[in-house]
Amino acid sequence: CSAMRSFFLAFLISGPLSGQLAQGGAQVKISDMPFPVANAQQLSQIVWTMLGTTTKETVYCVSEAPVSQLRFVCVDCFQKNITDMVNVLSGAQDLTRSAGFPTVALRNVAVNTNWTGTTIMCQAALNGGTIDSAPAVIDVRYLKQPHVVDASGQGPVLIANQGYRFYVECIRGGDGLCQQSARRKTLRCAVQSHPPATVFRWLKNGVITSGNGADITIGTEMIGQSIQCSANNGLFSDNDMPTSQAVQIDPYSAARLIQDNFQTMQSAAPFQAGNRIDMNQQINLGCQVEGSPRPLVFWKLSKSNGQVADAACAQGFDGQYQEVPLDQRTQSALANNLVRLNAVCSLRITNYSFSGQYWCSACSYVSQGTPECSPSLDSPGPSVLSVQVQGPPMQSDTAPSVEKSPNSETAIVTVHYCAEPPPKPPRDVIFAVDQNELQIGQSWQNFRFEGTTQNNTLPNCYLARLHISPVTDADQSRQMVLKVQNTYGSKHIAVTLGALLGGGSASSNSFPGWLLALILLIAAGLLSFVVVVFCVRRNLLCFNKVKSASPYDDKRKANLNVHQTYVEEAPRPLYQPSGQPVECPLDYESAVQVAYCESRMSSV
Repeated sequence: CSAMRSFFLAFLISGPLSGQLAQGGAQVKISDMPFPVANAQQLSQIVWTMLGTTTKETVYCVSEAPVSQLRFVCVDCFQKNITDMVNVLSGAQDLTRSAGFPTVALRNVAVNTNWTGTTIMCQAALNGGTIDSAPAVIDVRYLKQPHVVDASGQGPVLIANQGYRFYVECIRGGDGLCQQSARRKTLRCAVQSHPPATVFRWLKNGVITSGNGADITIGTEMIGQSIQCSANNGLFSDNDMPTSQAVQIDPYSAARLIQDNFQTMQSAAPFQAGNRIDMNQQINLGCQVEGSPRPLVFWKLSKSNGQVADAACAQGFDGQYQEVPLDQRTQSALANNLVRLNAVCSLRITNYSFSGQYWCSACSYVSQGTPECSPSLDSPGPSVLSVQVQGPPMQSDTAPSVEKSPNSETAIVTVHYCAEPPPKPPRDVIFAVDQNELQIGQSWQNFRFEGTTQNNTLPNCYLARLHISPVTDADQSRQMVLKVQNTYGSKHIAVTLGALLGGGSASSNSFPGWLLALILLIAAGLLSFVVVVFCVRRNLLCFNKVKSASPYDDKRKANLNVHQTYVEEAPRPLYQPSGQPVECPLDYESAVQVAYCESRMSSV
């Protein structure tokens, strides 16, 4: 036991020293100076400082003869999913010839900021094995260029040929000047760095205005001025701190809705009583908005289920706008440099999804990200246009579906359709199964039309349910159609039961019996043909080409008890002593003699 304890103690002590003493006393070290290995200091942490795109520090791996093939290796890159370090480490420069001892160096390394915390070591080859240095942990220190953002982290607006802009609210008084009561704006100096930045400076038109603080609050006093920020985490001198791009501060008058044409439209054609409008009609929604900077208009639709979606027309930067002439603007608007626009949303009513409440929002982008809008983009304001589409029945975007439990013999097929006015049962909604029409509550064989219900998520849409009990294999090949009609027209919606009940797969249950019988018949015919060809080629069974000897010949041969042989060398007489030709054998075993006789006679 004491010997075992001594062995483990020696292992634990010698383990960390494996990179410094191994195989004949050879050492390998990672150092920041190109000293001989005996004088080099092993680094436990490698600090790489990024000034630009590369580091300013050089890291060395040193050893001593007779080792060779020094190289840096990453210990945990695979676990940390770091893939770009391998190429950098393999590009270490060999300085052995100039240093006089085994040395490689990493210079001007293009490091990645996510390398912090990664472990590397140096390896050397000796006598067919490797020697490892002690591990060293990488610490990448950097500070990227700062940026000015707002309190929500959004950057300024970039205007073509004018640069970056932030806006502060300006409410002008009777004298045309911005009042101090307007909302103030908080800006932040955002910077990516390691270690974190601790020193910040704000500059107004290039001149330092405040000291150590990441945030600054500005108001109308900064209108027309430019603002920048600087940050430092100890990597730079006070006179060389990285500085952000300049951002211009401009006045901002919140975009607002002046008027719309909603009430006028609802009181004229093509609208009917109750905000109803027929299918395939064209309507143009109009809104007049005002604001500074130039406002934008977004058109929204609130459906009957509460869902809010974009209206099906051009909007935002792609919208249809016409600027109001100067002579039609108020003096206050001209004095405040407000921009007034007429915006149009052209809608072609093509289906029932156009039903709902429409409104327009006047918006301004005062920073990147979501614009500031009035009324909100999420809920309508006091003025809306209600649209109730009416027309012939249509198939819903929702495909037919089936409800079927794994161990159940029943199924419920649901078919979706839309119509306004709604079809009136029982004659306006009919299921036809193999041309057998079923009204609500009626049955045919194992099919029963349960009824219809309104879809709570889609306007003017309904669900028709057909109950099948029990489900049989024959049901998958039946032809089923939902017939719907109202005062505007009718629609036949075909339903593929095979895809719904069988999952769209060709299973044995849905395979036609006649087709299976035809395939088996063809297979039997092919098998018979193959057997016949085989027998013919092999001379088997009844397809043997050479006839057997007759019973008479067999008896004669047995009575004579003669065993005829064929001798190649013996000449065969053509004539008997009486002068008569020799009769050629007729039995099977003398077939060769027949051929021989015929050939001799023909030659004579």
